[in-house]
Amino acid sequence: MVYLAVRAMLVAVAALASTSALAADCAADADEANAKCYPTLQAAVDAALSTDRPLIVPRGTYRITAPLVIDYSRHAGTGFELISRGATIDGTAAGGPALIVECAADCFYFHQEGTLLVNGDTDGPAVVFGKADFSDAQNSGKLDHLIVNNRSASPNATGCLFNYVLNWDINAVCVSAGGGSGIDFEQMQFSTVRGAASATAGAAITLGPGYIFANTFEGLDLEASPVCISDMYDKTTNNTWNSPYLNCPTGLIYGSKTSVLGVNNWQLGSDVRASSQMR
Repeated sequence: MVYLAVRAMLVAVAALASTSALAADCAADADEANAKCYPTLQAAVDAALSTDRPLIVPRGTYRITAPLVIDYSRHAGTGFELISRGATIDGTAAGGPALIVECAADCFYFHQEGTLLVNGDTDGPAVVFGKADFSDAQNSGKLDHLIVNNRSASPNATGCLFNYVLNWDINAVCVSAGGGSGIDFEQMQFSTVRGAASATAGAAITLGPGYIFANTFEGLDLEASPVCISDMYDKTTNNTWNSPYLNCPTGLIYGSKTSVLGVNNWQLGSDVRASSQMR
C-alpha cells in the first residue's frame, strides 16, 4: 500500500510538472516561442520575431495556405533561429513558395536547426532565400537538415532557390518534379554545400547568373535529372567539388564562356551517357 501511495504521488508530481512545463512553453517570458502555442505558423514566426526569441516547431504537420515569410530585418545583426523537431510545413496550397526567408537589406546569422521538411506545389521555387534583386545578402547562415519537395511538374518548378548567400553552411535535400532545378544558386560565395538534389525534367543544380566563387561542394548526391549540373555563366569561378556523385544522362552542361568547374574526384553512376557537354 505504501508503495502504491508513493507511486501515485510520483505520477501526480510528474503530471503536474508536465502541465507546468507545457504552460511555461506558452508563457510570454518563455525562452523560446513554441509554434504549438499559436493559431497559425505565421503567427508563431511573427511572435518569435517581435520578441527576439528562437522559434521551436515541434514534430507534426503544419498546413499553410499562403507563403510562410520569415523577414528578420529587425534582427539583421543578430540573426534568427528556427528549431525544428522533425516538423513538416505543408505548403502545397500556398499558391507560391512554401517558405521565404528575406530581409530589407543585408542580414546575418539565419539558422535552421534540426530536421525540417517543406512540401510545395508551385511553378517556381518551393523555398526561397533572399530577394531576386540580390538586395538582401544573407550572410553566415546555416541549414542543419532541410528537406524540400516541390511536387509540381511545371516547367519552372524548383526545390530550393538561393538568391544571394555568403559564408553559408548548407545541408539540404531539394527535389523538384518539374523542369526547373533541385537547387538553384543565383549568387553565392565562400559557402559549403552538402546533401542531394534532383529535378525530374530539369537540372539537379543550376549555377548563376550571379557571382559564384570560392565555394565547396562536397558529398553531393545528384541524380534522377536529365542534367546533374548546369554551369552556363562566366561568373562561376574557383569552386571546389569534392567527390560528388553524378547519375544523370548528362553530368555537366556548360557554355562557351564557362570557367573551369574545379572538380575533384567525380563519381559517375550508370545512367551517365555524357560526363559533360557544351551548349
